[in-house]
Amino acid sequence: MSELKKEAAYIKGLFDGMKLDPENGVTKIISGIISYLEKAAEEVEMLDSEQGFLADRIDEIDDAVDILAEELEDFEGFEDDLYQIKCDNCGATVEFTGEDLDAIVGGSFECPECGEIIELDLSAFDDDCGCGCGHDHE
Repeated sequence: MSELKKEAAYIKGLFDGMKLDPENGVTKIISGIISYLEKAAEEVEMLDSEQGFLADRIDEIDDAVDILAEELEDFEGFEDDLYQIKCDNCGATVEFTGEDLDAIVGGSFECPECGEIIELDLSAFDDDCGCGCGHDHE
């Protein structure tokens, strides 16, 4: 029980112990005020409970965001990694980074040695190509 509810109950107990005339106008006003105090104390206790729940959820979400931020930092590091591909035209080994992958897949990455566009054959990843190429289409 919250302190507010205890104090509201104490005031109600004092009021009830006074044995005032329930038909008196002042008694009715005081009774209404005490009833309001009890309801307000209940509401504050409920809001305090909900606030505690929300604070816990925010902490959980904050932890998840921290984990995702760490993962994202690791993912961003992939752009700095160096990869190699062999140019089909001149045979040169060309190094590229993760930032170049979109250009390679999009067919706009030029070999720095011969200037030809380096294209990747992605048909091995196509499950519905129907090409009869012999790779597994299960």
